[in-house]
Amino acid sequence: MDSFIDSSLSAYFPGLVDVCRNDIGQLVYAIIKDGELVLAQEYITETESFSIPEEKHFQFTSPRAAEVVRYFAQEDTALYDDLLSYLKRFSALDDEQWAIVAHYVFLTYLHDHPGIDYCAYILFNAVPERGKSRTGKSLTYVVFRGIHLIELREATIFRYSQNLHGTLFFDIRDISKKAERGGCEDILLLRVEKGAKCSRVQYPDQGPFNDTVYYDIYGPTIISCNEPLQYILETRCLPIIMPNRPGNYENPRPQMALELKERLTAWRAKHLFTPFADMEPIEGISGRLWDITKPMFFINSLLPVDYQILEDSILAIAGEKDEYRKDTLEGRLVAIIKEITDENGFERFVEWSIKTNDIRTRFNEGRPEDRHVSPQWIGKRLKKMSFHNRIVHGYSEIKITSDEYAMILKQYGHTAGESSKPTHSLPEKAEQGQNVLREVESGRESAQVQGRPAFSSPEERECYDEKLHALKEEGGRSQDEIERLAHEALEEWRKHDDSPF
Repeated sequence: MDSFIDSSLSAYFPGLVDVCRNDIGQLVYAIIKDGELVLAQEYITETESFSIPEEKHFQFTSPRAAEVVRYFAQEDTALYDDLLSYLKRFSALDDEQWAIVAHYVFLTYLHDHPGIDYCAYILFNAVPERGKSRTGKSLTYVVFRGIHLIELREATIFRYSQNLHGTLFFDIRDISKKAERGGCEDILLLRVEKGAKCSRVQYPDQGPFNDTVYYDIYGPTIISCNEPLQYILETRCLPIIMPNRPGNYENPRPQMALELKERLTAWRAKHLFTPFADMEPIEGISGRLWDITKPMFFINSLLPVDYQILEDSILAIAGEKDEYRKDTLEGRLVAIIKEITDENGFERFVEWSIKTNDIRTRFNEGRPEDRHVSPQWIGKRLKKMSFHNRIVHGYSEIKITSDEYAMILKQYGHTAGESSKPTHSLPEKAEQGQNVLREVESGRESAQVQGRPAFSSPEERECYDEKLHALKEEGGRSQDEIERLAHEALEEWRKHDDSPF
């Protein structure tokens, strides 16, 4: 005889479109079953039985079931444009910003789609009285299960995230400081990624393992704040800097967005399991920014909207993030590495080294003496940036390959010149001392007495120039003899050098 577990309250499960209100005011499940939209007061499977919680637990407007069913049965080609018209009633943004915001509204309705792994945060950041809260509320009323919060309380966030999978609008003046004080940093940092969980010890008396509860905290997030965000949190955001455009805008109310919510809920029902074709990263959008914006391009593929406006909008954000990274400590170090590389023509090589002390000297230029950084500080920073450090002849230096150099320039908003591409390849490490580049070998054979030899690395050129300078300082020798002795010193250095050139 079949038996069911006790019925439990649930407002979310796979295949659920949303909890809607029927014609007599009762809450019902709207469920996708075999491609059809069906309504039910309970959800029952062979192993589960769910019923709907009381209405007081839904702190947002529930769509009308009949309207959702009606829109599900018809095409709705004007939905995107109507959404834009609704949003523009309450505030003013640039066209590129509106494109991001509108696409994000659609994303909240598919944030749990099997093909979507990330849901970025929308960040409204500006000085007071620019319309951040009004814009955020207008979004809250139209997004999937939008909830407006003016406090960071982890218990509330856990319940809204895990039980409702709602879109949370944090309307907080300094959210980074608030999160630090309330111990909520992990929640804000992890909500961006599907499957992310936060653990809390809730039952210490029950011993190991049983004392801990793991909360699912993934979901769409909107943030409005006056103060800058902590850097790591900011990398998860799509920033919308509110323009200074005073005007006579309407005040948003939940009922103003009800029809759009019903149409968007029907759109969710149509595409909840629509497969997405994989995408290659777009030139200029990389790293975490690509991870968090890729789902928006998936959304674009479901809308009758020009792909280019979204791409241009995200590229504009990429440019802003590049400029921001340039101003960080790491950005300054990359700028110095680029200066040294350009001045010495290192970009012609496949691999080269830069002395750590040279980077430190330039970093300290213009800084008060008591603010000078130590060699250890520079070394640790460079190591954290994934540069390989080594000690050669008692000096610390970083080793850089052309691929690493191109990548770090791109990450910090710099562009290498045309001459940055290597003009030749270097031998594999296993071939050291046996095979060398033909260009280098022919240079060694032809440059016996006159002219500069062909170098296979910056270190070789440095060794030659140092010996040449020392011999000139000693005096008493002809130019030909000085060059011959410098060549001999270079050949001797090549025999004993342990570097991978």
